[in-house]
Amino acid sequence: MNRKEKEATGKNAVIGVYIRKAHAQNLITMNPEFVNSHRYIRYIELAKANQDIGVILYFFTNKGVSFEKKCVKGIYYNNQENIWQEKKFPLPDLLYDRGGGTTRESKLVINEFRKLGIKNINAQHYFDKWNLYDRLSKLDTVSSHVPATLQGDTTKNIFKMLNQYRHVYVKTRRGSCGKGVIRIEKLGPNQFRYYYSIGGKLLSEIFTEPDLMKIIYRFFGDNPFIVQKPIDLIKSGQCIIDFRSEVQKNGNGQIIVIGTTARIGKPRSPIASNTHKEDYYPLEKFMKGTMQLNAQKADVLQGKINDFLLTVYRAVEQAYGSFGEIGIDFGLDMQGHLWLIECNSKSAKVALYNAFGPKKVRQSFHTLLQYAKYLLNKQNNYISYKEGE
Repeated sequence: MNRKEKEATGKNAVIGVYIRKAHAQNLITMNPEFVNSHRYIRYIELAKANQDIGVILYFFTNKGVSFEKKCVKGIYYNNQENIWQEKKFPLPDLLYDRGGGTTRESKLVINEFRKLGIKNINAQHYFDKWNLYDRLSKLDTVSSHVPATLQGDTTKNIFKMLNQYRHVYVKTRRGSCGKGVIRIEKLGPNQFRYYYSIGGKLLSEIFTEPDLMKIIYRFFGDNPFIVQKPIDLIKSGQCIIDFRSEVQKNGNGQIIVIGTTARIGKPRSPIASNTHKEDYYPLEKFMKGTMQLNAQKADVLQGKINDFLLTVYRAVEQAYGSFGEIGIDFGLDMQGHLWLIECNSKSAKVALYNAFGPKKVRQSFHTLLQYAKYLLNKQNNYISYKEGE
C-alpha cells in the first residue's frame, strides 16, 4: 500500500477535475461568452450536482499542481455567492480528466498522479479511432457492430473502399464533436465529390484522382486518419440520423444508460452532430414521433438499443480498463442493425443538454460522483482488509 492510499483512508473524498487552461481562466473571470455557451453547462452542473453528494470537488490545470507541497491550486464554485473562486486543496484521491491531459507537460502530471496511486475515473483520456476499431473488431461480442475500417496511411485505401462501396467516410483518428470528417463519393471512373462542414455550413466540391492528396492534406495535415465503410443510416428526407447515449456507472458500480439522444443532421451533411438544437430528440420522443412506432415496437427497439450499449461498454472495458462513463455514438441502418460510430471518454454532454435540458446533465454528474465515492470506498475497504492481514 502506498502513501497516498494511506492518506485517503478515513477522510472525505477529494476529487480533482483536470481541465484546460483556457476553461479555467474563463471560469475565474466569468467570461460572458463562455458562461452563455454549452461548454459552461458541464462545469456548473457538475458543481451543483455535488451539493447533494458533498465530496471535496475542485477544478485545476497542471500549472496549479505542486507535488512537493502536496497541494493543488484549484477552482471551486461558491454556492452562497454564485461565483468561482480559487484556493489551495490537497492532492486528489481520484482524478476526473475533463480535457487537461493533452500536452506533454500534462501527461507528466498524470503520470505522477498514477505513481502516487491516484486513479483516473476513466481508464482512457481519449480514444484513437483506429485503435478502438482495431481492438473491438477482434471481440466476438461487438465485432458485428463495427463497420469495416482501414488505416488511412495512403490514398490507396481510400480508392480501394470507394471501388467497393461507391462512397466512404474519412475521419481523423483523434477528432471529436464531428470535426475532421469528410464523405467522399465516386461519381465516375475519375470523378469524385467530397462533402464537409465548416462553421456549420455544408460544402461540397468535385475533384479527380490526382487531387485527392491535396484534399486530404487540407483537412488532416500530417494527422493520421481512417477510412470507413458507409452505414446505410435511417434518414429523415436527405438528413442522416444517428444517436448519442450517455452510459455510466452508478453508486453500486452498475452500468446504466442515463439518456439516449437522436440527432437529425443537416441535409446531405456527412455528420449529424453539427445539427440545430431543435433537431435533438430524446429517444422515446423520437421513436414515437419521427419513427411513428407504437408502444410495443418502441419498447422492443429501446431494449435492443440498451442491450447494445451495455455490450459496447463492457467490450471497451475489456479492451482498455475500467470507465466511469462513456459517450457512445451509434447508428441504426435501414435493416434495423445497430452500428458503433465512436466512443467518447469525456463527453461534452451537448446532446444530452439539447434533448433533455440541464437537469439531465446534472443527473449524469450526480451519478458519476456517486460512482466516484463507490470507487473510493471500495479502495479504502481493500486497504483496511490488507492492513488487517
